[in-house]
Amino acid sequence: MSMLLFLESSRWDRAGTGEYFATYAGTAFEETSYGDFCRRLLRLKEKFFKVSGVAQYELQGRHLLNTRALATGYRKVEFVREMLSLCRMQKVVSFAATRLFTAAEQNQFAGQGHIPMAGGAISQNDQFGSQSVSVLLAWLVERANCFMLEIHPGDQAKLIFKTQDAKQDFLLCSGVMNFFYRTPFGGGFHGILGSPLLMPTPLSPGLQVADIFAYVVNQHYAGRRDLNDLFAEIEEMQYVSSIERDEFQLRGMNLLE
Repeated sequence: MSMLLFLESSRWDRAGTGEYFATYAGTAFEETSYGDFCRRLLRLKEKFFKVSGVAQYELQGRHLLNTRALATGYRKVEFVREMLSLCRMQKVVSFAATRLFTAAEQNQFAGQGHIPMAGGAISQNDQFGSQSVSVLLAWLVERANCFMLEIHPGDQAKLIFKTQDAKQDFLLCSGVMNFFYRTPFGGGFHGILGSPLLMPTPLSPGLQVADIFAYVVNQHYAGRRDLNDLFAEIEEMQYVSSIERDEFQLRGMNLLE
């Protein structure tokens, strides 16, 4: 069965240290059931936020779940819990890759920024270039590929990113396509379509859910204990392989070293 994998990122800077946590998160939907999910999420939005159009209330993790919202906005938190319940019912699968990037690493890779790989590259940070993809995305896609080969053999997942401006869209698509079509690593991912798709976030429920997932995961690793329950719900939806690798189970959500 074909899958839609929506991808979003989140970042939290440690004040005064030059360090930051970066997260790439993905939400995988069965393509045949995605339309039903969109209709149900729209009704949920209308129930909680009194909106009538799909683009009138864009869901963003930093607006729904910042510390102030959790302290004063019970209705927003309740909405997120209902949304997660809907995700479980629709069998959404979660993926995430998070890493702490230190000031020393940033200085070390300044001017280099990537590992060349036969015409494409994997960057050593959370950024994209015309010939490079983020190490976080490369890790996430590897796990998504394992998921497709194990659970949906013979099918492919489509990668869907948010559209930005023309320059950023070009860099992202060029970097992703170079990774899939010009590197031995990316070229081995037969469960993923190597040509990315772009959508405006306000019109994409899948991207909005991915944004919330990315924010919760990122803030959890940054030390936000008030999000532990929501993180646990997202973690329960992650892909867990039945196949062991080096005596460990493959999981869709990972904290990289």
